[in-house]
Amino acid sequence: MMRGVGTSESIINQKEYLTKYVSKEPNWLLIDIYTDDGFTGTNFNRPSFIRLKEDIEQGKIDMVITKDLSRLGRDYIDTGYYLEKYFPAKNVRYVAVNDGIDTFSKNSNNDIGPFMSVVNDMYAKDISKKVRTVKRTKAEKGEFIGAFAPYGYKKHPNDITRLVIDEEAAEIVKYIFNEYINGKGLAYIAHRLNERKVLCPSIYKQKSCNYHCKTISGLWGHNTIKKILMNKVYTGDLIQHQGEMVSYKVKKYRLLPKSEYLIKENAHEPIIDKQTFELVQDILKRKAHNIHKKENTEHLLAGLLYCPRCHNKYTYQVQSGLKNDMVAICSMYNRYGKDYCTRMAVRESMLNEFVVQDLRKILQEKVDKEKLINSIDKTKINNDKKKLQKKIIDNNRRIEEITKIIKTAYEDRVKGLLDTDEFVSFTESYKKEKQELMEKTEKLNTKLSDYENNRENELMKYIREIVSFKEINRNIILNLVDTIEIIDKENIKINYKFAI
Repeated sequence: MMRGVGTSESIINQKEYLTKYVSKEPNWLLIDIYTDDGFTGTNFNRPSFIRLKEDIEQGKIDMVITKDLSRLGRDYIDTGYYLEKYFPAKNVRYVAVNDGIDTFSKNSNNDIGPFMSVVNDMYAKDISKKVRTVKRTKAEKGEFIGAFAPYGYKKHPNDITRLVIDEEAAEIVKYIFNEYINGKGLAYIAHRLNERKVLCPSIYKQKSCNYHCKTISGLWGHNTIKKILMNKVYTGDLIQHQGEMVSYKVKKYRLLPKSEYLIKENAHEPIIDKQTFELVQDILKRKAHNIHKKENTEHLLAGLLYCPRCHNKYTYQVQSGLKNDMVAICSMYNRYGKDYCTRMAVRESMLNEFVVQDLRKILQEKVDKEKLINSIDKTKINNDKKKLQKKIIDNNRRIEEITKIIKTAYEDRVKGLLDTDEFVSFTESYKKEKQELMEKTEKLNTKLSDYENNRENELMKYIREIVSFKEINRNIILNLVDTIEIIDKENIKINYKFAI
């Protein structure tokens, strides 16, 4: 089992070293080499390690060899679990060559394995602290510490801590700012860039450096335009430390408050002057205020309207000439234009009236025929029940994991690897999480036990309100309508949560 970054020299050397070590034993058969390039040893959710466990479960492997114990892992709790419990339970022999550890032999090195795991864990923690300190110091000095330069810039060929202008991308940034100041909207600018076949930032980054693009469409959208317009880096100021990992073991990124940002003014050559940037921010604020006022009016069918051509949602927008009414339009067309979908706009008032009348007509028939209960979609109920059951299973699985972690920590305290204060500090958050999960699971079990009857009664309540011609509000719509497909202005398909 090997771990490293990329196909580094260290990984290559480890492969050669271990392959040669195995070849000296005539009774050993090399089944596979498991290498997790670029994954930290502080957690065991590494692709190749997971694959290794799967092969162990299937009986393909009865021996695991690493160059040293740190190659197995650097989290002392999990490493101890695999050494003391998992491998022995599966009758798997573990060997750490350089550390002299062999779980199938009786030697003193096996006894110091737990201590070596603690040392490896402390080493990983120390490295993490040093890396953070170095990065913060660089950021405070105005040095760029990001993995990739912002769109419009590139790293200096001789100094990766300096940003220099990327002329090709910078021209696009200038175009975006100029067009916006001249009154063009975000969607309009995105349309023009897509028409000109200009690469969006993520695709451009993938083309120019070692970056894996996650975008689906590969197109410019109004959100991308807005991010560029709001990015102060184009004025020459460098804003860093906007977020950080929770810890060296938990690879979860959390955003920081603006008060903790590290800002270095005039750190690099600007693409946009500060006066222009501030003007754009004022325009954005005014437009955002107007949009917010319009969106305060709740749309009866928001989130339910779909385009059957591109399978994207419909969105609402103001259309000139229509007072006190809006139109629903395909979001794909609205964002990218006619090359990607068809313009099929329908007035909101017409849509609302159609859906409400259709609901009343259908449900009146259902009640008259006394087929209400049989018409309720059992599939929908079963799907909802499965979701509840999955949450319960996930919660129980996490509760078991926490129980194992606390038990392992307790054993470490008994062995003297943790003192009482460390044990209490370490397990306190886990105990709290476990208690919260147990309470949530109890509620979920209660909800699951009578879900079907409750769901039927709930649907009957809404249906009675509609049939009695009371006001139909959004809550009623959401409980009875699944999706609405706008095929054309005269052909609208409503998918209900009950059988018609």
